[in-house]
Amino acid sequence: MSVLASLVLGPIEFARPAWLLLIPITWVVTLLISRKSLASASGTSRWVALVVRLIVLAMVAGALAEPSTRDESEDVAVTVVIDSSRSVPEEAQRSIEQFISESTMLKKPGDRLGVVTAARNSLVQQLPSRLTETVERRFIGRTDGTNLGEAVQLAIATGPEDSANRILLATDGNETEGSLLAAAEAAKAAGVPIDVYPIRYIYPNEVIVERVNVPTNARLSETVNIRVVVTATRPSRGTINILMNDRPIDLDPDSPAVGVFVELREGPNLLSIPVELPQEGAQRFEAIFEPEQLASGALDDGIQENNRALGVTFVSGEGRVLIIQNDDTAVGEAEQLVEALTEAEIGTVVVSPKEAPRTVADMASYDAIVLVNQESFEYSLEQQEAMRQYVHDIGGGLVMIGGDRSFGAGGWIGSPLEDALPIRLDPPQKRQMPRGALVLVVHSVEMPRGVFWGKQVCNAAVDALSRLDLVGIVEYQGFGGTDWVYPISPVGDGGGVKQAINNLTFGDMQTFDDSLQLTLAGLMNVDAGQRHAIVISDGDPTVSNTLLNQFKAAGVSLSTVGVFPHSPRDLTTMKRMANITGGRFYEVANNAALATLPQIFIKEAQTVKRSLIWEGRPFTPTITAATDTMRGITGLPPITGYVVAADREGLAQVTIRGGPENDPIGAQWQYGLGRSVTFTSDAAAKWASAWPGWPGFGQFWEQQIRWAMRPSGSANVMVRTEDLGEKTRLVIDAVGSDGSRLPSGVFKGRVATPDGEGEDVDFRQTGPGRWESVVDSSDAGTYVAAIRYAVPDADGTMTEGSTQASITRPFADEFRALQDNAPLLTQVAEMTGGRVLTNLRPEALDLWQRTDLGFPVSTKPIWLIVTVLSIAVFLFDVAVRRVRIDFFAVVRGAKKAAAKSQQAATTQLDALQAARAKAQTRTGRSADTDVNRPMRTAAAPPSADVAKRKFEATEDQTRRSTGSVALKGEASEESEIVRKRREEAERRRSEQIKAEGGDEDSMSRLLKAKKRAQEDRES
Repeated sequence: MSVLASLVLGPIEFARPAWLLLIPITWVVTLLISRKSLASASGTSRWVALVVRLIVLAMVAGALAEPSTRDESEDVAVTVVIDSSRSVPEEAQRSIEQFISESTMLKKPGDRLGVVTAARNSLVQQLPSRLTETVERRFIGRTDGTNLGEAVQLAIATGPEDSANRILLATDGNETEGSLLAAAEAAKAAGVPIDVYPIRYIYPNEVIVERVNVPTNARLSETVNIRVVVTATRPSRGTINILMNDRPIDLDPDSPAVGVFVELREGPNLLSIPVELPQEGAQRFEAIFEPEQLASGALDDGIQENNRALGVTFVSGEGRVLIIQNDDTAVGEAEQLVEALTEAEIGTVVVSPKEAPRTVADMASYDAIVLVNQESFEYSLEQQEAMRQYVHDIGGGLVMIGGDRSFGAGGWIGSPLEDALPIRLDPPQKRQMPRGALVLVVHSVEMPRGVFWGKQVCNAAVDALSRLDLVGIVEYQGFGGTDWVYPISPVGDGGGVKQAINNLTFGDMQTFDDSLQLTLAGLMNVDAGQRHAIVISDGDPTVSNTLLNQFKAAGVSLSTVGVFPHSPRDLTTMKRMANITGGRFYEVANNAALATLPQIFIKEAQTVKRSLIWEGRPFTPTITAATDTMRGITGLPPITGYVVAADREGLAQVTIRGGPENDPIGAQWQYGLGRSVTFTSDAAAKWASAWPGWPGFGQFWEQQIRWAMRPSGSANVMVRTEDLGEKTRLVIDAVGSDGSRLPSGVFKGRVATPDGEGEDVDFRQTGPGRWESVVDSSDAGTYVAAIRYAVPDADGTMTEGSTQASITRPFADEFRALQDNAPLLTQVAEMTGGRVLTNLRPEALDLWQRTDLGFPVSTKPIWLIVTVLSIAVFLFDVAVRRVRIDFFAVVRGAKKAAAKSQQAATTQLDALQAARAKAQTRTGRSADTDVNRPMRTAAAPPSADVAKRKFEATEDQTRRSTGSVALKGEASEESEIVRKRREEAERRRSEQIKAEGGDEDSMSRLLKAKKRAQEDRES
């Protein structure tokens, strides 16, 4: 019996045992009260009533104590937490997995095994199960960090409730995030012991490039000192290289080598290198240490990931704008725009999409980015997200100018960059637009992971369409023939067509003719402004030239994608299909080209989206808002086309409208810290050909771009960074034109993080002219902080501007640990009651050890049953006290009834035996012989003659009979034996009545009267 919050008595547990104290209390009170209340009852009834009442009270108290039946488990579940981060050698991880597999041979049938991996994020690989016998890793996430606390919490949460739980933690003990001790406290509270297996290692020879210190801001042509901090665990030698914007700086002009050879002493080493800043914008400096190679061929360094560090300096100068234009036949689209900006003294840099910056830090070198008729497929999703972040978090400007490849016609619908635009690229559903129709013709994709890639490209094509466009899929299905697996229908939400794509089987057709005939018929039966088809195949099916000419005559273009063709003849077939119909041909002949497949289908799907373009008779756009971008402009030249878009809700402003539906032509808005402007017509190449001769052409574009540009910074406002480990302090120093520290100012900042997100930065004033903020910089990568400010100058005028700062963490803290942290693991084991394992031998170690484990107990409440029984007993108690039942008399009556029943049975048997004997006597058979003969279990059925005369007396028997024959209703003559036995039974009954205290005279008279009645009947 144990008493905690509950009371356990054998298999019964009471949740509120305090109510059981009512039993002795109520019993004592009941005994005292019963001395008077039951005094009038007879002795037997009194004691029965008292006992029943005590039982009722005990059952009521027991029901109030909430009793439950207990079932204690005997199973043990072990969850193994494996440290899968980069700091743990792979050999150690494999040995742990092998140990677990061998240990499962020793577990009992009911025991379970689960696996959790710990890295930057913790993931459940296998839930605790009786069937798990090996470690099967799936996705483990990023390995550049370790969060042991999260992994242990996850192991506790996934432990089954119907078994005892243990945790085996295999790790080096180095954590970069979370708190293992806090998780151990939770395990202790849950009663889950943590067994630890410390993975021991040490890197005796290690060189770490801690950081590269560069000025946060600098001026053009200024010479700055690049300070590189290098830490060595022992004296080492090697070469330091410095790269500026990925180009090496010659640190040793007197030798052929680019880098400089250094000898490092034990501990921190500071290297200072002067560098002249030759250009404006963000300048990235990267320091790389190359360790000396030993005589054995090995490098004198353990971890290579911590041998480089990065720093960024923002070089101020005149405002610059990056203009991205196509590098094909439309290269002249931005010529007039560049000339206008040059006349307005706005510095411009013109690049092609391939030369466009890819990171936020590189984009931060420019005050605005101008996209001139750009298609989305030219930019990766990472680049598109970086552009969005450049506007929202860095405060840069974005200007998107239209053309037949831009906006919705260029595949930007649903892209990350669309969020930064002041218009919606997908027209409203009520707008009647000529729709585009696309058909996908899929054939056997004979390449590595062919089915996967086939579905990927089909999904990519559908995603590039608008909800109003039409799409269909034709597939050869073997014996099922060629048919539509998805008839031409509007895309809508894309759910239906994507389900059809998921069910594709990619059959191997012999000819393209059947598929192309279905495709042509389907496209000609729909109302679409643009009809296009894409064929993906290895090229071996045949095709009819007559059918291809029909495509050409119908104006249906056909692009082909040849994947892993079998022969040059197959390529020729695919090229011929594209050339005749006016489509394009793409060849994918190796694994490196597979990654381009989705982009190919996105580009081809955009062909049908030319339907979003309006072209027609010239019209004059209307100015609808008097904003800074339209200041001083009273009229606009005509245009002949634009890309149809829709208004965006919120704070977006439409400045120019036009066209048959009064669509937005020009729009602007503030997006985060930055601004964006859209112009859905082109830049004077085709639709706005009248604009270059317009006198206000230069003014119009200068005002559009200057409004979007990030404001230039002031030399009187400076920002610097201070490293605080996993955090970084941003410090702003602001002085007036006279050099005095400014007493007040408004600063608004935002930090773009390496994971593509952003967070606001709040600054607080810590002194005259000084503002500070602390940001989290625990993840490896480059952080860019953009700060906009408004500060009063000494003469009271307000100065507005912006400045940037960069925070770099080139490698994760995972690569700073040079040895294990076994003491932490020992502390965890001691805290939770676990074990410290020093070897991994299954025969010497029982993972499912049951010592000191608290096995779970399942309970089933029975208080309702006890309550119902107590009510029943209570009713019985009422009956005992009110009816006054003599229980001893009841017992005697029960015995008497049992005796009468037995006597009646005996009398009946005697009567039957007597009748049988009499019948035998009449038939001339010996009664003695017949009575004493044992009864047979079964008798043969009598013959028909015997049955007929069974109760008929023979003629001889009739002559010999001297008595009368009793007819129905007359008393028959009793045999002497039956009469004697009846008299004996009456005598015994009389004696029994006398023994029980009955009235002997009454009984005697009764017997005598009965006897006289029998004699009268016989006479």
